[in-house]
Amino acid sequence: MSNEKKLSYTIYNTYSTLNEKTSRTKTVWLVFHGIGYLSRYFLKYFKHLDPEENYIIAPQAQSKYYLNGEYRHVGASWLTKENLDMEIENVLNYLDAVYKVENLAEAPNLNILGYSQGFLLLQDS
Repeated sequence: MSNEKKLSYTIYNTYSTLNEKTSRTKTVWLVFHGIGYLSRYFLKYFKHLDPEENYIIAPQAQSKYYLNGEYRHVGASWLTKENLDMEIENVLNYLDAVYKVENLAEAPNLNILGYSQGFLLLQDS
């Protein structure tokens, strides 16, 4: 008989940024890529924003996989139905770490944008 057990450990993950956060930054964007993207490539959609006034942070989904059944291009996914509650907790812990290291509590104007398979969510905060 097999048993599935749960444990906790420390992992590392990356995130990508575009532009520099300076005293001239007016808006900080926290942008979430959809399935199959990597954060560094998702940033290309924000290059048209004024770099002096906009600082963009793109968290990286933790589950990476090869796209199209080939071992060439890598994409990522935020969540699946497998162990969903535990995975949500992992993502939230990761986002808390990004929030802290980027000092987003002090962001002058924080916009949160989520993209998923054609669905766009934009939130002003």
